[in-house]
Amino acid sequence: MAETMVGKSPNERSKSFPVIPLRTAIDRLVQFEKKFGRHPAPFEKSGLAWGLEEGSSQANRIMAALKSFGLIDYSGSGKERTISISESARTYLRAQQDSIKKEVLKAAALKPKQIAKFWPEWGIDRPVDEICLDRLVLKEGFTETSAPQFLKVYDETIKYAGLVSSDKVEVEDDVGDDDDEEEAAATSSGDAAEFASGSGRGRGGLTRVEAPVAPQITLAPGERVLTTGLLARDATFRLLVSGRVGPKEIEILIKKLELDKEILADRDETS
Repeated sequence: MAETMVGKSPNERSKSFPVIPLRTAIDRLVQFEKKFGRHPAPFEKSGLAWGLEEGSSQANRIMAALKSFGLIDYSGSGKERTISISESARTYLRAQQDSIKKEVLKAAALKPKQIAKFWPEWGIDRPVDEICLDRLVLKEGFTETSAPQFLKVYDETIKYAGLVSSDKVEVEDDVGDDDDEEEAAATSSGDAAEFASGSGRGRGGLTRVEAPVAPQITLAPGERVLTTGLLARDATFRLLVSGRVGPKEIEILIKKLELDKEILADRDETS
């Protein structure tokens, strides 16, 4: 019997998974430690470690990803909630031996629920995209937008962790205790922007990002801040959007910016 693809409504939740792969999560972890050290950080202020506004949705997605990989822990609730670096993450940051760091990475790579689910079946040489996408969308509850994003995260994560076929998923007592709403934020409309942003590499592999100083603005009805950051030492940016913004809209924005760049370059040559 032929299977029929059933479209999902815009508000239907997809499966949750880390919005960023493990390599980027480790970069974000290092930036978090540089900003807050070993002390717990207030949940609302955690985004300052990555140059994001307090309480921004992008910061929440990053924290959800770090927690999914087991790199941070939550304590408290509501306004009293704090974020701290987990014991395994501290081991990674402090270890001098590569072998110890690799073991932490392997364990972290297989912590997210969806990666742990498909790893025993797919391994390091998963089926081609078309087969995986049909499986994710038709049978596993992923949306057509989130399915290819998950494959990117899966591929990048297992490659960076150096997983081999013999690596097994460890079943822990607290599996399933993650906050579903925060994990679900990993599949929201900001996925593509965060995934495409990379890890902010500079000299030594990392660049510390300080919070940009930007004037307060009043958002129009339906508007939200998708992302903010640094353009130069004395220049910042803030991207306001309205409506649904996914990978397709990000691609259109990139093309628009590339066109603007060409126009500005032509003006400079004319001057």
